[in-house]
Amino acid sequence: MLTLEEYIAKRKKEDLINEFDIASKAQNMQTCINYIFEYFNQYLDESKLDEKTVLNEERLEKYKNSLRHYESDIQDWLMEIYDDYDKQLNRSIVSFLKKDDLFYLYNTEQEFRSISYDCYAQLIKKNPFLKGQTEMLFLFIKDQHRIQSEPNIDFQNIYISEKVEEWIHKTWNKYQVNILAFASDYASRFFENEETWDSKHRIKSKDGWRKYEYDYKQKNNLFNINSLFRRISNKTYIKGKKQYLETLLMYYWIHEIDGDKAYWQEYINKVLD
Repeated sequence: MLTLEEYIAKRKKEDLINEFDIASKAQNMQTCINYIFEYFNQYLDESKLDEKTVLNEERLEKYKNSLRHYESDIQDWLMEIYDDYDKQLNRSIVSFLKKDDLFYLYNTEQEFRSISYDCYAQLIKKNPFLKGQTEMLFLFIKDQHRIQSEPNIDFQNIYISEKVEEWIHKTWNKYQVNILAFASDYASRFFENEETWDSKHRIKSKDGWRKYEYDYKQKNNLFNINSLFRRISNKTYIKGKKQYLETLLMYYWIHEIDGDKAYWQEYINKVLD
């Protein structure tokens, strides 16, 4: 449940009130007074206030703190669901999104709409309260993409070449797509899925805990880039950048998975030449 201040802020945002508009001073004053009447006469549910307990308020506050990175409207939506149905819905949505290996590359309304419909179809089975909530689900997914894609220290510390760096930063600035986050995520997924590796790229593992090791010194179709590129080549920021993408995948494979720094230097010298 919102406090009076939070309720007024929410209503102001919904009604696009500009309190600095001198010409609308009288109208805005009356509107804000109406918000106060609405809050006490309509919004406040006295039965809910009576039901409040210290432990429940502590529980709600803890959950709210975990949502601090989301937009305020998203927080309110998730908090209401948690309070009414005891469901941390964000966890279920994020778990669904993790199945999509191209999520980091999304940047269009159509892509976010499409995955929100798929997510709704999956979650509505166990969460019937989601009926009619497709717009909020769509907004959450867009906000989740923003949070996941925020540039981290890699943006400052990774340098491969001037052209690759220009591509990384231009893609982020123009499309809000974090190519580095995608490459790191893809390399990790690829490592975990031996069955997707080209049979010619498999080396029998000397470790007992897995069957194969990946031969990243092959010359063609590294990390299944041919099939990956066919799936994403229609994206403006990817066109003509197949070599750059392979280079980033190799960077993360060596620096986060294999550790063969000597081969990284050998590889980069050939690629840059």
